[in-house]
Amino acid sequence: MKNKLVLATMLLVAVVFVAAIGTSNVFAQGPFNTSPGSALFVDNLPHFIPPNTTLWYKFPYNGDRSTIEIKLFDGVTKQLQFNFYAPDQIGADFSFSDTPIGRGMPPSGSNDLQWKGLFYGPGIFFIQVINNTSTGQPFQLSVAGGGVTIIIPPPAPTFLPTRTSAPPPTPTINLLQAVMFPAIATLRAPAALTTTVPQTATIAATVEPTWPPIVIVVVTPTSVPAPVSTGVPVTAPTPVPTPVNDWWTNAYYVVNTRTQTIPGNSERWFIFDYAGDRSKIEIRIPGGNEMKLIFRLFTLDQVLRYQVDGRPIGEGTAGLVTCDTGRCVSNDLVWAGDFSANGPYFIQVTNFNPTPRTYQINVIGSGVTLGR
Repeated sequence: MKNKLVLATMLLVAVVFVAAIGTSNVFAQGPFNTSPGSALFVDNLPHFIPPNTTLWYKFPYNGDRSTIEIKLFDGVTKQLQFNFYAPDQIGADFSFSDTPIGRGMPPSGSNDLQWKGLFYGPGIFFIQVINNTSTGQPFQLSVAGGGVTIIIPPPAPTFLPTRTSAPPPTPTINLLQAVMFPAIATLRAPAALTTTVPQTATIAATVEPTWPPIVIVVVTPTSVPAPVSTGVPVTAPTPVPTPVNDWWTNAYYVVNTRTQTIPGNSERWFIFDYAGDRSKIEIRIPGGNEMKLIFRLFTLDQVLRYQVDGRPIGEGTAGLVTCDTGRCVSNDLVWAGDFSANGPYFIQVTNFNPTPRTYQINVIGSGVTLGR
C-alpha cells in the first residue's frame, strides 16, 4: 500500500512538471516581426501587439500614383501609433531613420489613425506599429488602394492519414508517458510473491562482416571556358524614385538650413510637430519675399478640408526693417505665433514664377519637433 502511495505521488508530480514545461513554452513565444527585416505582409486581419512592443508590416505597391490609404482602427482609443516608410528609407541592412515619410493621424472626430498618399515608383513599403503602453492590445491594420497588393498567407496544410500496407510506426513515448505508464501498471497489478528464477547465459557467435573493396576513380578536371561577351549591355535596376512633396499627404519634415528647390508654377509641402504648450513659433524663408515666394500655415483639420475651403491659419509676410533710407520692406517672409493644440502643422510653399527657385525654410521654437 505504501509503494502505491509513493507511485501515485510521483505520477502527480510528473503531470504538474510536464504541464509547466508546456505552459512556459507558450509564454516564451513572442512576436516575430519586431524589425523591418522580419516584417510580415499586411493581411488586413486582426492581430495582437504586446505591451511596450513595436511590430513591422510591409506591402507591395506598383507605383501607378493611385492613392494608398492606411488605417489603424481605434488606434487613438488604444493609444497606439503607426509610422510609414518608403522603400528608400529602409537600408540594405534594414536600418531606418526616426523620420518616417508619414505618420498615422486621426481625422476630425475619429478614433482611427489614418494616412493617405501616393507615389511615383513601385516597391515594398513598410509600416511600423507602436504600442508604448503597459497593456497588450488587439488591433487591425488595413491598407487599401488600386496599386496595393494584399498578400494573405495560406493556412497551414492539414495532413490526413493514408492507408498503407506497411506496419504502423512505433509510437514515441514522451516524458509524461514514460512516468505514467509504469506507475499505472504498478498500481493496477495485484500483490504477488517475488521469486528468483535462475537463468542460463547464452553466448552468441560473432560473425565478422566481409566488406566490398573500395574503388577510387580519379577524374581529370575540365577547364571552364572564359565567358564570351554577347555585346548586350547590362542594365542596372531602376532605382525607386523618392516621392515628391507636392501634396500635404507627402509633406517632408522641415530640416532647418537645408536647401530646397521648387520648380516654376508649383507648390511644395512641409510638416513639423508642435507640443501645444503656447511656446513661440517662428517660420522664416530667408529672401522669400525677394524671390516672390508665398508660404501658408495649416493645422491638421485645415488640410483635411483643404479642397473644400483652403483657408490657412497663418501666412508669411514681409515686415518693415531698418535700412539706409530708414524703414524698408524685408526680403524675408516671416510668420510668428503660438497654439494651445498639439500635433502636426503643415506649411505650403508656392512659386508662381515660371522658373525654379532655391530657398531654405526654417522653423524655430522650444515646442517644435523637426526632421533630421
